[in-house]
Amino acid sequence: MATIELERKPAARDVLAGQIVDCDVHPVVKGGLKTVFPYMPAAWRHRIETKGASVGMSALSPRTAVPHGGSAVRADSEPPEGGPGGSSRSWMLKQLIEPHGIDIAVLNCLQPGALAVALAGPDESAILCSAFNDYFLEEWQLADGSGPLRYAMVVPTQMPELAAQEIDRLADQKGIAAIFMPLLNIPMGNRHYHPIYEAAQRHDLPILLHVTGTENVYHGAPVVAGGWPESFIERYVSLAQIGEANLVSLVFSGVLERFPGLRVLFVEYGFSWAVPLLWRMDKAWRGVRFDTPWVKRSPIDYVRERVRFATQPLDEPQDPKDLYRMIEMLGDEHLLFATDYPHWDNDMPMQSLRGLSPEARRRVFVDNGRNFLRL
Repeated sequence: MATIELERKPAARDVLAGQIVDCDVHPVVKGGLKTVFPYMPAAWRHRIETKGASVGMSALSPRTAVPHGGSAVRADSEPPEGGPGGSSRSWMLKQLIEPHGIDIAVLNCLQPGALAVALAGPDESAILCSAFNDYFLEEWQLADGSGPLRYAMVVPTQMPELAAQEIDRLADQKGIAAIFMPLLNIPMGNRHYHPIYEAAQRHDLPILLHVTGTENVYHGAPVVAGGWPESFIERYVSLAQIGEANLVSLVFSGVLERFPGLRVLFVEYGFSWAVPLLWRMDKAWRGVRFDTPWVKRSPIDYVRERVRFATQPLDEPQDPKDLYRMIEMLGDEHLLFATDYPHWDNDMPMQSLRGLSPEARRRVFVDNGRNFLRL
């Protein structure tokens, strides 16, 4: 059978090229767990080897698998030397960073995220998170923060005390821009997470939240309301509910009052839901403030100061002007640009938010990321 070569056209350049901050890029460890074995204690390596465990065990069944060959990854993101999309630092630089004028990209690996939530036990997850963190800091040359790539270190949320220790261990690495906190089926306002928040505040690192692929599939992972989704599209659309519920919990539990230095970034949950949610939260707070006396200001004020949302996945209404009206109501200062590379539904700079004013576009694509993340 003849092989058809697709022509690779040069990516169009954005007027902000060379300055763009991308807050969501997904690297992948080629070879899975075996690749990170050198970064974990021998006894743990033997334990995991004996189990025959692998991150290759898919978190998604045929029920909810992506209807694009079963993979969320773009076919053309596979590096020339072989391996899955996102597994090559050099190919990522060549395909994403350089042609699209991205100055800084924050890497967020979902493999340990899924392990931290459900695919590994509590103690195992702590060892594995540390191993993945050390692998990326060393092998991807991220530790000193000198290149265009930064890292969102992953923490084992099943073990919050150990998560705090991991933050303390690595927080001084200049290449770490945020803390990737994979969510359990425990709302963000729960005291379970307090040790993580204390450590994040102590080191002035923002918390980055991102779906892990375990939602609605594995016990212990977050679930959406109303029951079990029956297809990929149901699950995909419903994931925003997890962001909504956790923002409500974060505010009304008093976490943002208790930890005045805490910053939180919601990534890949969308953002168009935030405006009506904030209206409802503010109305409820004003009506029954005595129910949560520890929430001393309007929810809108807390979110305006210390919560941000990534742009991807962008909602695309039939009238594009509706999206810009929504952004105006939310405030463009709340948005950080994200490509979600190398996933199939990624958003590239030249394709995204072209209707914003030049000033607003600079805030979303450049300034907000620089001000909110530790870059």
